[in-house]
Amino acid sequence: MPYDYIDTKYLNLLSSQLEQFKRKNDTLWNFRCPYCGDSQTNKNKARGYVFQIEGNHIFKCHNCGQGASLPNLIKHVNPQLHKQFVLEKFSDKKPKETTGKTKTEFRFKKKPAYQKTALKDLKKISQLRPDHKARLWVEKRLIPNSKHYKLYYAPKFYEFAQKFAPDKYPNIKKDEPRLIIPFVDANGELIAFQGRAFGKSDLRYITVKVNPEAPKIFGLDTIDRTKTVYVVEGPIDSLFVDNACAMAGSGISNESLGKLGTEDIVFIFDNEPRNKEIVSLIENRITAGYAVVIFPDYIEEKDINDMVLGGRDIEEIQSIISNNVFKGLNAKMRLSEWRKI
Repeated sequence: MPYDYIDTKYLNLLSSQLEQFKRKNDTLWNFRCPYCGDSQTNKNKARGYVFQIEGNHIFKCHNCGQGASLPNLIKHVNPQLHKQFVLEKFSDKKPKETTGKTKTEFRFKKKPAYQKTALKDLKKISQLRPDHKARLWVEKRLIPNSKHYKLYYAPKFYEFAQKFAPDKYPNIKKDEPRLIIPFVDANGELIAFQGRAFGKSDLRYITVKVNPEAPKIFGLDTIDRTKTVYVVEGPIDSLFVDNACAMAGSGISNESLGKLGTEDIVFIFDNEPRNKEIVSLIENRITAGYAVVIFPDYIEEKDINDMVLGGRDIEEIQSIISNNVFKGLNAKMRLSEWRKI
């Protein structure tokens, strides 16, 4: 049987456990998110979607930002059905009924190796000469020298990006240099990268996914999962915080961070109390049981890098973060005060 048929079959089998389940077209399904529960005030809202990317069915929630492959979605909702799904989709053949032991052979699709060596043709910022424009830009942002090795320079960004996404930029006539921020997983494999413009640009950040099934998280290769993990919005901000990673517009789950508990993760969103989207994201994380950082009223800077550029040293910022972690009812009360600023 074709893989598409099996995916559709098991989505239909799962549908009775997915509220407001609807099939929009041949490759798009919609239902209430089984991770965050979707809107708590409007039971008719359904912001979870399954869609197709390069032949793979992917789940994405436009409320909490959670992403997952179809197998992981099925496993989250119904572990028993997931076992049947894996057996049917990946085995050479269904096991025959016998009076003896049943031997099941599995043939999993081989995943390509997205190795960090894909960056071998680029220079790290730490390898550039002192007067190089990319190095001067990084130093102007006051990014610690100890973190320069995590950043790279691409003299021709689109040429580099087309190695991984050959059809993404077919009409680019003029190439440009960009800072490369690689997203590397715990196994040292390149899963995505961002290209950050050095000057004014219609697209300040361009993100290219190398592995479509991997979570778009920066810092998975360096966080210590035995300690509290801080999750910030942007990769550059994460370079100033101890044991931090960045969601980079991607939803983060306990599973994507190595099955950490909610007590092991603290979310740090930008300091924008009048930004409805950020307020909503903070509310969502509080409701999901996570701790969040809500900055004190005297902090005027929008994000962590701005705080550094404004004259605050890293030790002070770390202290501010540690002293302004809220959870549960306390977080809801503090958020209510903060959003009125």
